[in-house]
Amino acid sequence: MPFVDHHNVNLYYEVHGQGEPLLLIMGLGNNSLSWHRTLPALAQHFKVIVFDNRGVGKSSKPNQPYSIEMMAEDAKVVLDAASIESAHVYGISMGGMIAQRLSILYPDRVRSLVLGCTTAGGATHTQPSEEVNSLMLSRTSLSPEESAWAATPILYSKEFIEQHSDLIKEDIEKRIEIETPPHGYMLQLQACLAHDTVQDLDKIKVPTLVIHGDADRLVPYENGKLLAERIQGAELHTVSGAGHIYITESIDATNEKVLQFLSDNLSNAED
Repeated sequence: MPFVDHHNVNLYYEVHGQGEPLLLIMGLGNNSLSWHRTLPALAQHFKVIVFDNRGVGKSSKPNQPYSIEMMAEDAKVVLDAASIESAHVYGISMGGMIAQRLSILYPDRVRSLVLGCTTAGGATHTQPSEEVNSLMLSRTSLSPEESAWAATPILYSKEFIEQHSDLIKEDIEKRIEIETPPHGYMLQLQACLAHDTVQDLDKIKVPTLVIHGDADRLVPYENGKLLAERIQGAELHTVSGAGHIYITESIDATNEKVLQFLSDNLSNAED
């Protein structure tokens, strides 16, 4: 089980498949196991690196302030440990915030960018409802399983919840296989709330695909639209009717879209 040390924080990572490198960065409170519907498809075509952000999974969980910049540094250290000079980068939710900052701070390390259900933050961020904000803050008082089920109405669309409770159950089982301590969740959440790349989006020069469900209650769809508008040449892919966890609600179509985007960029790089 490979770990890399970053200023006394041990970061757990795994490498799957062969081909051009693709770094996956997971979202708030979740570890790399939550890529379970995405990883197998992508690893058929790419050398996929997954890791646990600080505060979750098998990585260290220091009880001190986190920042998105700090976690972008963690991502770079993982690339270094895997001997990868540059990679395609796919981040969702908080992972999309980290991916933005990684591309801004270390543009030579990022070949292309996929930003899923995420935001630039700052003053232009479209906020979720007060109900959603209250629930996100109150989850630390619940057990991991209770917390995961309590978040279901804000993570998945109503129609999906009604029709696919079995898939949600599978997601939750993966999510709590390694419990996230309350302080790890809160420190990541505080980092998300301080995230702001609005004035730096013009520094992102790599091909970028923005993916967002138009029924996302946690990170409203307008945030994805803004990213696509502000990042030069970015493409917006709307997942119609999907909530925040579009990687479960529309997994096959989304994987196909991501693979096509990455394939197009491989072709462009060869031309």
